[in-house]
Amino acid sequence: MKRSLILAAAALTLAGCASLLHRNENPYQKTLFIERYLDPSNPLDMQIREKIDALRANPRSATLHNELGQLLRQKGFPKDAETEFERAINADRRFYPAWYNLGLMRQARGDYPGARVAYHQTIRYRHGHAPALFQLGLMEEQRHHDEAAIEYYAKAFSINHQLLDVHVNPRILDSHLVALALLRMYPKEHARETTAFEPAPPGYMQPNAARPAPPAAPVTNPAGQTPPAKPPV
Repeated sequence: MKRSLILAAAALTLAGCASLLHRNENPYQKTLFIERYLDPSNPLDMQIREKIDALRANPRSATLHNELGQLLRQKGFPKDAETEFERAINADRRFYPAWYNLGLMRQARGDYPGARVAYHQTIRYRHGHAPALFQLGLMEEQRHHDEAAIEYYAKAFSINHQLLDVHVNPRILDSHLVALALLRMYPKEHARETTAFEPAPPGYMQPNAARPAPPAAPVTNPAGQTPPAKPPV
């Protein structure tokens, strides 16, 4: 536990240092290395070009950094993509999508302590972020911490049932604890889904509530009717 806290503090310190280094400079003022490989006839490359040009005008946009990071990862430049996610966080530390994407990049290259920090930051700024909870469970399962993994999985599945769909979450196939996680979440889900609340019956009125006065009966006796007004002379 102590070692994990030290690693987390170190990762956050490095992120803070990166923020200081990039705070007063625009790394897009010069031609980037990636720009040498952009093909004008390739739609993906043109999207990358547009994001880079936009960041030259607005280098502090967390959204643009995050979008460029996703495009660079799709292009096959994971290191540059990870840098963009870090810059997105430097621009807005509460921008949880960049934290989650950074966690994915770190996890893919085997930096599990760094990925764990990124996923916890995702949950910190976006409570109940189901994909981050699932990834934390997956890493705990790989470390053979089955109880912690089951707890993370149960929380993730209870928040977002679509994570059980292999088409939505292909990494579900990497887990051997899904059945146990479903058993863990079943009592709460069953109690919630089977709770049938009773509505008020039709026409119900509280005993002490004032009842509306019934309409007056029509006057049928001519003597009790009001005579019509006389026409003017």
